[in-house]
Amino acid sequence: MAVLLPGEYEGSVCEIRTVDNTFICTGRISSIESDKIKITVKSRQFKSIPFGFRIKINVISSKMGLRVIEGKVFTYTLGTVTVTDIKSIVEGERRKYFRVDMNMTSNAFFENSFTGKITGTQIIIKNMSLNGIKFASRSHFDMGAVVNFNLQISHRKNMELTCTVIRRGNDGVNGYMSYIGRILNSSEHEDDVCSFLLQKQGEMINNTKR
Repeated sequence: MAVLLPGEYEGSVCEIRTVDNTFICTGRISSIESDKIKITVKSRQFKSIPFGFRIKINVISSKMGLRVIEGKVFTYTLGTVTVTDIKSIVEGERRKYFRVDMNMTSNAFFENSFTGKITGTQIIIKNMSLNGIKFASRSHFDMGAVVNFNLQISHRKNMELTCTVIRRGNDGVNGYMSYIGRILNSSEHEDDVCSFLLQKQGEMINNTKR
């Protein structure tokens, strides 16, 4: 029997939803077999999910990208969910990493090429993946500029990421210029970045439904 979720996804962060896209909780793929997968979850909310209930699982890996599968809850024991009857919904992004659209303001710091001093500014994050970011700003950034920017992971947690500007976009408006950056240190914060992207993806889906 073919494995619908490659072994490289083992250890990856995932988001569990109902098949009609209602969020349940996040977890981590703990093991993958040909006929079942196991997911470690910490949320007590999953205790109310009955045997045989079908769930959708968004799995994200920094190397493999996004994979969406659907399966049936077989067991739930001591924080581990066993899912069987698995089928693939989305085979994965053709791009190396899946990208989430957003419109989020962030504080950023970079070395000003004219003064040589560290300058603070605001950027608007337009979309982001595990290894890349598109942002807009009124400030000017040279190609190769190193930019540190903040992400608010939760109400209590902030994270600083670093990117290098690799090209300008062509959709700047109202005094804003758009830039494309390559994130340099996402692997150091992979779990948090994955959770953040899944959260923003969920917000985007919910806003679309309204």
